Order: sequence, then structure tokens, then C-alpha cells
Amino acid sequence: MAQALDGIRILDLSWGIAGPLGVLLLAEQGADVIKIEPPGGDPFRSYEGYRCWNRSRRSVVLDLKAADDVARFLALAATADVVVEAFRPGVLDRLGVGWDVLRSVNPRLVLASCPPYPDGHRRAGRPGYDALVQASGGEMTDQPGWRMGPIFLHFPAPSMGAAFLVPTVVLAALAARERTGAGQHASTSLYQGVMLYTTQLWQEASGAPAGYHDVMARTYPPGVHQTMLFECAKGEWLHYSVLSGLTPVMTMDETLGLDAGATDVERRARMRTRDRDELVDDLRRNGHAVDPVTPAADVFRHPQTIANATAARVDDPEIGPTTQMGVPIHMLGTPGAIVGPQPAVGADTADVLANLAPVTIPARPAPEPLPAPGGPLAGVRLLDFGQYLAGPFGPMVIGDLGGDVIKIEPVVGDNMRHAGAPFVGCQRGKRSVAIDLKQKVGLDLAHRLIPTADIVHHNMTRGVATKLGIDYVACRGLRDDIIYCNTYAYGVADPLGHSGGLDPLYQASSGLEYEAGAVHEGNAPLYLRFGMCDTSNAMLSVVGVLLALVHRERTGEGQQLWTSLHDGGIFFSSDMWLGPDGKGWDRRRLDRGQHGLGPAYRLYRTQDEAWICVAAVTDQQWSALCSVTGAGPLPRDGDRGTVEAALVARMMTRTALGWHRALDAAGVPNEMPVESLDGDAFLHDADNERLGLVTGYDHPLLGHLRQFGKLFDFPATPHFPTTPPPLVGQHTREVLRDLGLRDGDVDGLIAARVLYEPDDTYRWNN
Repeated sequence: MAQALDGIRILDLSWGIAGPLGVLLLAEQGADVIKIEPPGGDPFRSYEGYRCWNRSRRSVVLDLKAADDVARFLALAATADVVVEAFRPGVLDRLGVGWDVLRSVNPRLVLASCPPYPDGHRRAGRPGYDALVQASGGEMTDQPGWRMGPIFLHFPAPSMGAAFLVPTVVLAALAARERTGAGQHASTSLYQGVMLYTTQLWQEASGAPAGYHDVMARTYPPGVHQTMLFECAKGEWLHYSVLSGLTPVMTMDETLGLDAGATDVERRARMRTRDRDELVDDLRRNGHAVDPVTPAADVFRHPQTIANATAARVDDPEIGPTTQMGVPIHMLGTPGAIVGPQPAVGADTADVLANLAPVTIPARPAPEPLPAPGGPLAGVRLLDFGQYLAGPFGPMVIGDLGGDVIKIEPVVGDNMRHAGAPFVGCQRGKRSVAIDLKQKVGLDLAHRLIPTADIVHHNMTRGVATKLGIDYVACRGLRDDIIYCNTYAYGVADPLGHSGGLDPLYQASSGLEYEAGAVHEGNAPLYLRFGMCDTSNAMLSVVGVLLALVHRERTGEGQQLWTSLHDGGIFFSSDMWLGPDGKGWDRRRLDRGQHGLGPAYRLYRTQDEAWICVAAVTDQQWSALCSVTGAGPLPRDGDRGTVEAALVARMMTRTALGWHRALDAAGVPNEMPVESLDGDAFLHDADNERLGLVTGYDHPLLGHLRQFGKLFDFPATPHFPTTPPPLVGQHTREVLRDLGLRDGDVDGLIAARVLYEPDDTYRWNN
């Protein structure tokens, strides 16, 4: 069966997490991905998670420090559509394969770069291991944990954010190429990956009402959603959630056998007597949204993972049959598929390099074509029928790419408007039309808008769109090449496809809360306040929509696709796999104090009670760390407690700044964790402002609003988010005029409560 990226060739020069995992989302949608590895292979191949992240591609070994192999690479680039790389800025130029050279041999080529930090940032030349970007990006201090001070995030947030941005950049540039005929050098970074997960948290609104930030406020001990974690018998845990869209048959207390009016203390005491899995079944049977808190390996046994086909068998040539993450973007017209296991180093070198035609590099590169402003998605229209975060965040990103996003919301507004900062975090750049779809005339207006759109996007529970008359069948009847995306809670199929749900459920089931809290050390699970599964679901939908758009540009065919919060959680545990014995591999875990994953990759407290994060990931860096600290030769893989104790003692002999300077001089990658100040440090950073990583605009109710800015750069098709989140129905009249409605018609429909537009009496909490 045809796939969305059939005929697209990608050369993957990346390493680490973001590049390989991001490219995986393209490799399993039809792209021919050729991994270019140095002699000896990608140094990260020793990481067992690569068995998933590195699959479905071919491997070619080239030494880009050797002239002959540089020539071979350029000959290969002449046959490619995309090159993905993750070097620090300037490295490709020094290797002789920079953008000017690449575009001279292939003007239609897309070069997608994902360095640790954006080009021009003061940290652009510094080491960019994920933990160090966590530290410098402010995420370690933004997450409360089981002690005061910065917390090491087991979940590699910068890389996992950039893993979505890499395919987004690639696909948007390919879509732009269909319009302009030319490739371009587009980019993102791990640092911009941080920004994805702060959208609800890091904002500044000069005129915001009291309590604007309260919903997502940082508290010690952790607050939001943490109170809904419950311990059961045998030290096992579950996460309970409200706002699932379900109607309980019995209350939680009735399900527990408690009298009405039971206290939280009584409720927790009763739960500690119950078997966790039996209680989860009882609560679900009675209409409650709940999931067990489990290690990452258990997500592959979750019944919804199996129902979604997001647990897949992959026969690994070294391990045998394994269970790995399946394809998390469900394209119904061009289904994705796993191509094969991780290839051996250089397994395809001879086949790929055979019969390549040599290329000639012009003495001077041709001048860059003039930019075509409007963004890579200029001219693309998306109708956003979603509410809360997991639905609307994806369309906001499409708007950031230059798409015309029209938010269709009820006349009373999106249900999440009352939440303040979380709502604002996923709405900028949109136009709002407020319509009552339950009235026939309102539905008729929506049906008149749908043919003007390229994409319809929402996050309604299964069956709701059909009841409203805006399901795929209805939309395709109005425009046969429509792209239609539904972002679900659990997915389409039962056992849980009928249910709604919130982010914490999928943090629980995917292993995130278990690993973040170090439950294996006796701690309680820890909810991560960034709302990652909402973001993951949304970004999977962005990649899916762009896949469908590129496919339609080349074939004229639209299609339906879906993603889910549940599968979005699995994406974060995609490095886990089960072996033939059904057990997961032993990946490194946090210590009880949430300092790090081992003595070489962790946080250390220093003499002045400040902290330093160290990433001594190579033997040379480890030796330098032991030497500069005066700890003496220590075995890198020795007893963790003993080795860490020795380094902990030595780190208390200097200040954090003193260690930072000493470690830099010794060549040991490190960063001092930045205090996020709830985003104030990021939003007022001079480099971030200069590079467009921060944006601001005047909002009619919130005053001057500052948020994160560019998640990506497209020099040939530039676009910058410049319009604030809309008021309810702010653009109702403007959009409907384009359909031919007169002002008098709109006035009548507003009076009949079919439509709404704001007036001078509007307040933020309307």
C-alpha cells in the first residue's frame, strides 16, 4: 500500500535522541532513510534504546574527514531530498559539506539542522547533552521534586521535544518546496525542544487578573495533579483523573465501599488495602478515568497499547523477537509500517554507493533565492474544532508555520478559557469564530467553511464529531481531498476508546511518573508539571497532518489520521523494549534523591549550596572529571553508591562557579542549572529575544503578553508569530463576511445565539 513519503530519500547524519527518533517518524511513513555513520558506527549505538530509535533505515559508513568519502557523500546528497544533521553550528562547513556546497549540488535539497543551541546563541559552541540543556534551559529548577533544589529529569525533555520538531521542520520544508520549487536550510534545536513543554507555564501577562497562573503554579511539594495519585496494596500506585467525559455509575467512595462524606485520609487508607489492578478494573467499570502507575516496560502490556497496535514485534538480529513501540501516527489512507530492525554498521554501504555519479562543485555557489514570506505553510487553512490543550496546541504550531488557523468554538467559548495560562499557551496566531454547531443554521455555516479548508483538526471523544455532523465522512463529502485529524485520549478501539482523559493518566501508564519519582527507590510517583503527553499527542498530530499534506501535494489525495494521548506517552518510553523473555532491558534509573542516572551524568551540590550538572559521557571526559576533582582514578562502571559518594564529597570543596570554570578548562561537559523563575529567566534573556525565541504582543484583556517565540527557522519561507490568542468569536464577522454573509445576517444570528462576537462588556472569565 502507498505511504505518505514514498520516493523521498533522507540522509541522516544525526546522533543522540532527537535526530534518530525524529527521523524514525519519517522512515516508517515511506521515506528511504540512509543513516550516514562514521567508521566504527554511531557512538550512541551502545545505548540499548537505539534498537527502536535506529530501526527502519539503511546504514552507510563514510568518514567525512576523508576527501574521497566527502565526495561520495556529496554524490549521494545529489540524489536525496533531505539531509538531517545534529552537529554544532559551523561543523558541516568545516567538513566541506555545508549548506552552500549542498545546495550547489542539489538546489531542491532540504537541510534540516538540530544542534543543541540555535546558531548565534551564546551557548552555541558548548556541549549539548540532554541533561546540560535541561540545566541551561531552566527545566531542572522548574520541576518540583522530593527535595529542594534542581531535579534531574529522567525524561530527556529537550531531546524529546526536538524529536517532534525535526520531522516538523523536514515536512514543512518539503511542503514549501512543492510551492517554491527550491529547498532550504531549516533548523531547530534541543533548546527549542525545551520550549514545547513550557507553553502552559512560561508566560508574562502585564494585565492578567489575580489567579491567572494559579492552575499551573509551581509548588513544593508538587501540587497540580499530584494529589490524585493513590497508593494501593504492595506499594503499587494508581492515578485517578476527573474531566474524562465519562458519567460514573458509582462514586469513587461507593466503589471503595465507603460511606458518603468519607475524608481523604479514609479514602487513602482504604486504597492501601486494595489490589491495584483489581481496583483499576472496578473504577473503570463504574465510569471512572484511572490508570496504573507502572514502569516503562509495562506500557507494552497495557490493553490499549495492544488495541492501538502500538506494541509491535521486531525481530532483532542480536536479541531475537522483541516488543517495541509500534507506529504512533495512525495514517488511515497511507498507513505507516516498521521496515526492519536496526541495521548493522555499514550493512548497506556497498549497495547504496554503487553507481553514484560524481558531482562538480561550482567555484561560487549560486545566490540564495529571495525569501518567500508567509511561512512554509502559507496558503494552507486549518479549522480547529478542538478544546483544552492536546487538540488546540497542534493547530497553533501549524499557525506558527504560516497556516491560516480558524478556531471554531462554542458561543460560550472553549471550556479551557477559564484556566488562564494553559489556554493562552495553545491559541496564539488563530482567528476565532464562535458558532453553536447544535443549531442547524450553525452547522450549515460550519459546512460552508469546511470546503475552504485544507485540514480539519479536533480532539473530540469517539462519536462526538459524528453527532455534531463534522466527522470525516461529512467533511469529505464537502471536500474530497480534506485532511482530517482527530487527537484522542486513548484511541479509536476499545477497551478504552470510548473514554476521555487527561495528561496524568498517560504519564502514569507510560512509566513517566514511576521513573520521575524514583518509585523503585521507595519514593512516591511524581507528576511532571510540563503536561508532556498533551504536547506529545499534539505534536504527533502536527507531524501526521504534515505527512498528509506532503502526500496530497504530490498525489492530490486527502486522508484521515489520528493520534492519542496514550500513544503520546508511549513515545516517551520508546527506548524501552521487551526481550524474548518478556522483560524490559535494564535502563538506568534515578537515585532516591533525583540527582541523576549515575556518577558521570548527574547533578552535584557544591560548597555554596548551588549545583552543577556534569555529563562525562566518554572515557576521556570521565578521566578528566576524576582528575580535576581530585577524586583519584574511579571506575566509571563501579559500584554506583561508592563512586558517587567520593565525587559528592569532592564537589563540596568548591563553589558551583568555581567548578564550572575548572570543568570547562579540563574538557568536562557541564552546566550550572538556571533558575527558571517560572519562565522569567527565559522570557527576558537577551539572546532569546534577539534570536526570536521570545515573542510579545498586546492582548486586549491581558495587556502585553510574552511567550516563547520561534520553534524553528525557515530562512527561505520566514514567518514569525505576531498575533495574540483571540477573544471568543473575535473574528466571527470577519471570517463569515468571506463566505458572503452581510453584517445584518451576522447581527441576526448573534441575536439568536447561533453566533457570538465580543463587545465592550467582555471579561477574561466569560
